[in-house]
Amino acid sequence: MSYIASWKTGFGSLFRADAQLVANEIMSIGDTATPAQIVDMARDSSTELHKCFEWNDTVAAEKYRLEQARQVVRILVIKREDGQEDQPERRFFHKNEYSEGYKSLEFIVRNETEYEKLLKQALSELHAFKAKYHALSELEEILALID
Repeated sequence: MSYIASWKTGFGSLFRADAQLVANEIMSIGDTATPAQIVDMARDSSTELHKCFEWNDTVAAEKYRLEQARQVVRILVIKREDGQEDQPERRFFHKNEYSEGYKSLEFIVRNETEYEKLLKQALSELHAFKAKYHALSELEEILALID
């Protein structure tokens, strides 16, 4: 199968590596490539994948801790004590840039500008979901609703 690989729009500057070469290397692992296999391949400094990783352990450790902090906020859910909401829900959101920080749902709901930003982000994520799963015919009806 012939293909052309590229980085997603807006993410190209994240890696200093050629997307086509990276895709070729990952595909060379086999039909299934685990994250561990990808990292193992990337350890070889002659690979294009090598450019995608931070090899300074001190810097990598700090980046990992920042990712853990993001994970804490992403999976933290809150259930109302008054029983009005049965379903636990997320309480903190960010506007695409983590440097702007996380904002509580209460703050967002009270602030029209922040609410519009969250709504715009939600719609963007819906369109990304649609683009990711457009080939699944079972989701055709749901995906049509996104438009």
